[in-house]
Amino acid sequence: MIESNFIRFPSFMEENGLLSVYESGKQVPFLIRRVFTVTANVNDIRGEHSHRKCSQLLICTNGKIKITCDNGSSVAEYLLENMNEGLLIPPGIWATQQYLDANSVLLVLCDRGYEVEDYIRNYDEFLEWVKNQK
Repeated sequence: MIESNFIRFPSFMEENGLLSVYESGKQVPFLIRRVFTVTANVNDIRGEHSHRKCSQLLICTNGKIKITCDNGSSVAEYLLENMNEGLLIPPGIWATQQYLDANSVLLVLCDRGYEVEDYIRNYDEFLEWVKNQK
């Protein structure tokens, strides 16, 4: 079973737009150490890696993005298309993102700073790492 899960954020619709709130330690279940955004061409795939220690919260602020999560034994797919929903991805999940709409934007909140050694970028190495964690 995949341990990734959806988080709903408080949002407030007003006549001039929508406000969604992401508070560290409240809706975001960790202290935010790093934030970045990602864009891609329609149907391009991004991600294609896992983290050994870093948890990430993925939020689609514009467009539609399909997230595929793989824990080495099962795979689950999720659709992000609202800025008041996010997908929490814990360490040890191989994740890919497919950008389904033009101008899709992915906001990523992380509990760790950038550490190159935290990344597993080869799928076979990921499977071996998962096996060794048990």
